[in-house]
Amino acid sequence: MKIGIILHPYGEKKPGGLPRIIYGWAEALMGVDKENEYIIYLKDKPKILPDFGGRAKVVVLGSGRFWLNRLKKAPQADVYLFNTPVLPLFWKPKHSVLIALDYPYKYLKAENFKQKISRIFISLYHRYSLKRVNHVVAVSHSTANDTARFYGISKDKMTVVYHGFKDFNNVPEIAFNLPQKFFFFAGTMKERKNVLNIIKGFQIFLEKNSQSTYSLVLAGKNEGVYFKNLKKYIEEHDLTNHVIFSGHLNEGQLSFAYKRAEALIFPSIVEGTGFPILEAMGVGTPVITSNIFGPAELGANGGSVLINPYKPEEIAEAMIEISSNTEFRKNIIENGFKQSARFSWTNTGRETLNILEQVSGKNKEVNVTFFAHNAKDFNGGGVLTRKIAMSVECGLSTKVKFVTATDSSYKDEDVLFDPRWFFSFRKLRRLKKIVRHSDIVHAFDIFPYGFVAVLFSIFSKAKVIITLNGTGSIRYLYKFFYFPLVKVAFKQADKLVAISTFVKNEILKKIPSLNIDIINPGIDYDVFNKKPSAEDSEKLNKYKPYILSVGSLRLRKGYKFSIPAFKKVSEKFPDLKYVIIGKKYTDKEFNRLKKLIEDLDLVGKVFLLDDVNSDEELVSYYHNAKLFCLMSFNITNDVEGFGMVFLGAACAGIPIVGMTNSGIPDATNDGANGILVEGNTNMSGFADAIIEILSDEEKYIKFSDASLRLAPEFDWSKKNAEYIKLYKEML
Repeated sequence: MKIGIILHPYGEKKPGGLPRIIYGWAEALMGVDKENEYIIYLKDKPKILPDFGGRAKVVVLGSGRFWLNRLKKAPQADVYLFNTPVLPLFWKPKHSVLIALDYPYKYLKAENFKQKISRIFISLYHRYSLKRVNHVVAVSHSTANDTARFYGISKDKMTVVYHGFKDFNNVPEIAFNLPQKFFFFAGTMKERKNVLNIIKGFQIFLEKNSQSTYSLVLAGKNEGVYFKNLKKYIEEHDLTNHVIFSGHLNEGQLSFAYKRAEALIFPSIVEGTGFPILEAMGVGTPVITSNIFGPAELGANGGSVLINPYKPEEIAEAMIEISSNTEFRKNIIENGFKQSARFSWTNTGRETLNILEQVSGKNKEVNVTFFAHNAKDFNGGGVLTRKIAMSVECGLSTKVKFVTATDSSYKDEDVLFDPRWFFSFRKLRRLKKIVRHSDIVHAFDIFPYGFVAVLFSIFSKAKVIITLNGTGSIRYLYKFFYFPLVKVAFKQADKLVAISTFVKNEILKKIPSLNIDIINPGIDYDVFNKKPSAEDSEKLNKYKPYILSVGSLRLRKGYKFSIPAFKKVSEKFPDLKYVIIGKKYTDKEFNRLKKLIEDLDLVGKVFLLDDVNSDEELVSYYHNAKLFCLMSFNITNDVEGFGMVFLGAACAGIPIVGMTNSGIPDATNDGANGILVEGNTNMSGFADAIIEILSDEEKYIKFSDASLRLAPEFDWSKKNAEYIKLYKEML
């Protein structure tokens, strides 16, 4: 298949956001697609032709008012990707997709009659193109809503695909003159970027902090009427010594500025997306942005401070909070890292490729619905669910929907499994409708999710996959009322997939006739294998040397046994400390553990940390630990289904100690990268295993090396491939 990309604008000396987005989109497509051919169509011949590693043929169409119509006589593609809502006026490609960014002219007042007429023409042309194109890719839900509102385009004809961003951690810095303390804006000097209100907000900030030494740096092309008005305002309000226009910055200079700014301020009043938001969050710079349009989506989930862009006083308050409240700033940075990790050019490329192949007729779109408790990215089950959904969405031509019990901020999600879902006729009817419109329903654990999927799939085309995580699939086998129901669900499901050998065997004890596959969870190897900076490692010096456990502070994780076991270890290694990272599960269990530490006289040696919120922080703890251990134990049918945290330890290249009576053996290599202890609550054996590894340098090195060799085998790319293979077999 030949894919044609209209790359316009291209070749500008000082490219703004649009050229960077469309070039990044083209790179993303060719980065994930090794099969199809590509043709790049340019309007004018630039000094330097775009280079995509020899993957694309470049065709220059030539300038002129109707230059896009020359596509008709140019080398033909099977499907075309237009980077703005503009198709040729007098020729319609058989298969086409366009990317919609935003429609600022619908919100901003025209400056004169000529501009008003021009906007009417643009609006008509956009409507004409949007109606004729096969599919619309919107860069945000805000843009999708505007496309439907202004042009009557059905949501069924649109897909929201967020773009990726450049990781400026990997961009070499180019130093230039900057003040020591400054707030930062990067963008064009236009009304919709709301630069005047940034200046007004900064003015209020200075008035409330008369001793402040902060400056405001505005980066962008210094041209146009709006820029002149900004300069005039600055001069009239005596802000010349505080506000700096840096002009256009190249990537090296942006890298230098992002990493030194107190915060990025990006309060656009009309914006479909916003590169700088993601770029700043990605390097750990707090972001102040709009609570409307695309920026509100990019900066969601606590990743930025969302403000009303029309109120300069809110911008000022955000500046004050970030610059004076250390804890607030820390939380924004941590959440910013977490939020920016949701966006990548790889995902953009895969999702767009699926759409192009679907539009061209190469692939038929498949509707996949996931039934799960949640798809949040800070617990094992949620991570597993989200990762599988993303792999299927990106690796196949699929439309993914989530039905959950708690909101997970997924782009297409219905929260229907609340505590009283079974008594709601409306919700039952909605569940039935969703299943009937699905090709595949993928449920996580047997009840209620697997059972409901199987029940409503009767007499429908939907096939049912049930992933068996552990407790949620095992405990119902031992409940008198539920057993007949779940037995039917187990037997009627089209495919059963356990996350470990342990989970599979536990289920087969009750229903031996089942056919169960095993696909282990994975790990973001590149994230967890990356060594932390010297600065991040130094922050943990107060704990060193230490051994590490990671897992929610709940009874099943076995801390009430591993802490006494550490007491024995500390007698052999008096300087050793024990760091336990996990979210508080209940106050009762948390207080019980604190009292246990006090009773064993381990205060100052055992630390319960429930405020490690980002992967970056967690990676640092892994890499600086001497050893990883977790003494999970089974409480009746409440079990440890796998043990994803052991994979994080393997990525860091440290030895492990765990227990055999769980799914942990699938996540480790007993005797190779550590020791697994027999028994459910064998404290003595657990302590002896830790002592054995820490006392034998040769064994320690051997286990560490084995961990590093084991970790890549669990990279999500490999696990995703297993699920994609499974889906293809079912389809």
